[in-house]
Amino acid sequence: MADDRYGVRDEEVEIERNRLVMLAEARDPRTRRILDSTGLSPGWRCWEVGAGAGTVSAWLGRRVGPDGSVWSTDVDLQFHREVLPNVTVEQHDVTRDPAPASAFDLVHARAVLQHLPERDLVIEKLWDALVPGGWLVAEDGAFASFAEQSLPEPYATVHRYVSSGTTTEWRDADYGVRLVGRFRDLGAADIDIIGDVWAMRPGEPGGEWWFMALERAIPRLVEAGLVTREDGDTALAQVRAPGFVMMSTVSIAVIGRKP
Repeated sequence: MADDRYGVRDEEVEIERNRLVMLAEARDPRTRRILDSTGLSPGWRCWEVGAGAGTVSAWLGRRVGPDGSVWSTDVDLQFHREVLPNVTVEQHDVTRDPAPASAFDLVHARAVLQHLPERDLVIEKLWDALVPGGWLVAEDGAFASFAEQSLPEPYATVHRYVSSGTTTEWRDADYGVRLVGRFRDLGAADIDIIGDVWAMRPGEPGGEWWFMALERAIPRLVEAGLVTREDGDTALAQVRAPGFVMMSTVSIAVIGRKP
């Protein structure tokens, strides 16, 4: 069973399944370009951490070919897609379960570390899993400016709660900003940083991955007494109104090579 901190309630399963599809459509093309920039080649051994729907793992399996391998892990595998035989899908809690040392040419984690209270220890585990010359790629967000952008009420209040991690007290919503410092501390070579923002609109993957996250988060805010059910319903209607547009979070990817 997935850790209660990261589990999906029964009533949220379809929302989360669709949200992961939207996230993949919106962000996988960028992720693939970043991973290719490491020199990713046939025969590489890769670890995809927090694989979610498994779309990146499936792509990695095709890229590394039959002579390569991919270890695709998550605490919850119910959303993971089917993959090639060279991809091993395994339930694994990166905060608690062991990982092989000096085993991978590439380790990738997208939108994972910000959600882990043990994130600084986890990134060391990911680093230790690399062979000399291997690459660590971590993608995370910077939510401070995202939280404070100009938005209509009551969505503005709901948005500040959700983007600042109010519903998950262990979350570091700005861990993307801290990634490069952690890479320096690890002694990474050839560090590179890639960041971007985009327009988020209803009905488009670039917006729906977040609006679906709101559908999961708002009932929790109501339960906590932070917003009323009426304001939550109004906020969802606002973000799905024709013509609505807002700025995305700043998405930061940091790349580094193990000497």
